[in-house]
Amino acid sequence: MQRTAGAVFTADHAGAKPARQGLRRARRAASLALAAVLAGAILAAQPAWGLDPSRRLVQCLHRIWQLQQGLPQATIYAIRQTSDGYLWLGTPNGVARFDGVRFTVLRELGGISLEKIRVLALVEDAQQNLWLGTDGAGLICLAGADFRRPVKQLRQAEGLPADSIHALFADRRGDLWIGTTHGVARLHAGEVTVLHDGESLPPGTIRALGEAADGSIWIGGDGHRLGRWDGTRCVPHVLETLPAETTVRALLPAEGSGMWVGTSDGLVRTEGEREQRFAGNDGLADDYVYCLAAGSNDSLWIGTKAGFSRLHGGEFDSFLPQDGLSQSTVYALCEDREGSLWVGTKHGLNQFADRRTIPFTVREGLPSNDVGPLLQDTAGNIWVGTLGAGLAQYDGKTFQVLTTRDGLASNRIAALARGAANELWVGTDQGLNLLRAGAVAATYTTDQGLPASSVRAILRNSRGELWVGTSRGLARLDGDRFVVPGGDEGPARQPIHALAEHQGSLLIATTAGGGLYRYADDRFTALLGDAIAARDIDALYVDAEGLVWIGTQTAGLILVDDQRVTTFSPADGLYDDAIYGIAADEQGRLWMACSKGIFSVARADLLSFAAGRRSRLEYLPFTPTDGQRTIECRGDVQPAVWRMQDGRLWFATIHGLIVLDPHHLRIPLPPAPVVIEELIVNGTSRSPTDRAPMPRGANNISFRYAALSFRSPARLSFQYRLEGFDQDWVDAGTRREAIYTNLPPGRYRFRVLARNLEDRPSEAPAPVEFTLRPHFYQARWFLPLCLGAVGGAAWFGYRWRVRWIKSRLQAIATERSRIARELHDTLMQGFSGVTMEMQALLTRLPPSPNRDALQEIIGDAGNCLREARRSIAGLRSAPGQETGLAAALAQTARQLTDAAGLRLKLAVPHSPSRLPASVEYDLLRIAQEALVNAVKHAQASSIEVQLEYEPRAVR
Repeated sequence: MQRTAGAVFTADHAGAKPARQGLRRARRAASLALAAVLAGAILAAQPAWGLDPSRRLVQCLHRIWQLQQGLPQATIYAIRQTSDGYLWLGTPNGVARFDGVRFTVLRELGGISLEKIRVLALVEDAQQNLWLGTDGAGLICLAGADFRRPVKQLRQAEGLPADSIHALFADRRGDLWIGTTHGVARLHAGEVTVLHDGESLPPGTIRALGEAADGSIWIGGDGHRLGRWDGTRCVPHVLETLPAETTVRALLPAEGSGMWVGTSDGLVRTEGEREQRFAGNDGLADDYVYCLAAGSNDSLWIGTKAGFSRLHGGEFDSFLPQDGLSQSTVYALCEDREGSLWVGTKHGLNQFADRRTIPFTVREGLPSNDVGPLLQDTAGNIWVGTLGAGLAQYDGKTFQVLTTRDGLASNRIAALARGAANELWVGTDQGLNLLRAGAVAATYTTDQGLPASSVRAILRNSRGELWVGTSRGLARLDGDRFVVPGGDEGPARQPIHALAEHQGSLLIATTAGGGLYRYADDRFTALLGDAIAARDIDALYVDAEGLVWIGTQTAGLILVDDQRVTTFSPADGLYDDAIYGIAADEQGRLWMACSKGIFSVARADLLSFAAGRRSRLEYLPFTPTDGQRTIECRGDVQPAVWRMQDGRLWFATIHGLIVLDPHHLRIPLPPAPVVIEELIVNGTSRSPTDRAPMPRGANNISFRYAALSFRSPARLSFQYRLEGFDQDWVDAGTRREAIYTNLPPGRYRFRVLARNLEDRPSEAPAPVEFTLRPHFYQARWFLPLCLGAVGGAAWFGYRWRVRWIKSRLQAIATERSRIARELHDTLMQGFSGVTMEMQALLTRLPPSPNRDALQEIIGDAGNCLREARRSIAGLRSAPGQETGLAAALAQTARQLTDAAGLRLKLAVPHSPSRLPASVEYDLLRIAQEALVNAVKHAQASSIEVQLEYEPRAVR
């Protein structure tokens, strides 16, 4: 990392010779103020969240994306943030879009394959079209930056000077300027105009285009000659401070009507006939400048062949490959709307953003990362002790170091304490030093009465007494010598860890006995007893109300309040059990340095817990994702944390210093723009703006969305809602996709909300609206139709069943009638004849037992015939059919007349009551005989059968 003052070189058109350049180098210091003014070349509309110029670039939060992190191509030629918030990258194989988490590679645009096309330039016009300048494929336009829409391509056949484009620029009038390998062209209202003023234009390839404040267009390329188009003609402008073989790679408007010019031989500022040149020996990262970008806070960003630089306030601050840049050659620079700086190199994409904390290490000037105690003296100077590299003084910009060569007793410093005005006490492992006005004024060792030369704690109390704790006990400075209180025994002779003043008395933390003692009126009083192990105390802090807070190495935090001792441990919600330092801020929070990093707890919560009104603590941790480079603070030094006069807290860690401002724990950011990137239907991508109805059978629908915030994209939270299906918002956390399956047909509206670290919500401005068309079986008429069809089928089935049953019953009845007739005509007639013959035999027999037996047989035979007649009558009447004489008579009449082909007239009403079967049988046989005789012998053409019922007769 480099940070030096910038030098200024001037020249007029008469020429600048080496001798004159040497003279200008001699006036470098006098030109710093002028360079500060020149660095104000900032575009009119810049974000208000740029990198803090008071911080070094190496103190920024630096992220790198390479192939391992998902970057599609290692080399980045161009970076552009479009108005919708996306970051677009020009690469050797096309263009990629970045939303902070995902890279989307555009492999094809409207039938144009980008797989083998180098994209060298990117620009967005006033209509929000993104233009791609390619190497060999001409100019490609993405309409509205939506790669799903058809694209427009301009090539040499459409009027361009060449198909290889190295520079693109959109001016304030809406015209697009195109720099090619064979000249420059302007695209106005869809028409291409080529500038042919050859003597005024740079020769060869046009590599840089820019617009000055007065509206003139500047053109640069091969050679040190620039072209300035004033609207009617091109006027040449020769860079006199540069050799003729110089290549102009970048142009950026400066204050007034001048321009910043990035060249292969340094950075030049032009203003009329004057020129100022900056080179590597002025603090620029390298003489070869590839790109320029305007930054917020009056900063100018310069990308070079060996890193990049920021020019602010007349000073260069550079970030080099050895500082962690992905690669040395910087092709592209872009500052986004949140103030992050994006740097594209040959081997990766770099992001730089302000941390919530400020780190200090050897890269920022510390003599060693192995730091010890720190404090701010009464004059406002910040002092940092190291464990082997001496004592550093920070004046707000740089560190000045004192070592043993300057009189320190040792370079290993374990304790610091304020002295009188302009004094500082420094405790080392080889003695005690007094600094006055930044220089060593006195040294104290065992020769001056110290119990040991290894000093561990120092305290100058409100009465001006100086107390020193060493590895062998406690001592007080009395004149020029130290005296030990309490004689040769007791706490005064034990190793001391920490000292503090409390209500006029002295608190002493030792490694033996009770651990913590109060010294007052020449007496030592143990305060903790056996509450904790004596060796555990590492920090003492007395707050404004006189409460004593104790940090221990293994037992957490301890509160001593009027002899009441309360211990806070991780089991109670404390972040860590090893507390190395304690300080309070103005918001009522206690900040603690611990083995896991830095955390804070509200003092009121601690007191509520001690009083039994609270069962668990809540802490606010600062983890590595919050900007720390290490998670472990430094123990066994006094003090390990200090609140400065400006309210910021400084912490000593095992890898340098960490500074945080409790007033600005969160960096205010604008709400993140939310976009719905893609709609996927059954695995097929679809534009979210497509309002056409969904295809039938769209069972799987998913939405991919993003919030275009690049500061902490992984910590954004999302909510979504599908109106028409979801009753309320769905918390998605950090998930960037919503999936729905088996949605019912209907109209839907998908909405997305995002919340940033400030909990500021933002919603996608264009919800996705779509209609899910039903299948025929999902139509409203389908269910009634099915119900009607089922009902009709059931009715027809019922009717068929009834007819089938009737036909079966009719067949059964017919068969029964046939059987009845056959029985009547055969078996019963035979039995009747036998019975009649036995009757005749009976009349001829004389009275005798045989005659009586025959009489009984004839009776039994009669009974059997009657039973047979009843059975035959039952056969003639099928179950469930019409029964009785009327039905049998009608059936018999139909059978006889149908066989003879006679007309039949029936008048046979139903029987009002069932007659005995024998009577019905006899009547039916009588009617049957009558009908047979009428059919056979009457020679009739029609027969009428009439049946009448009377109360006591049947006619």
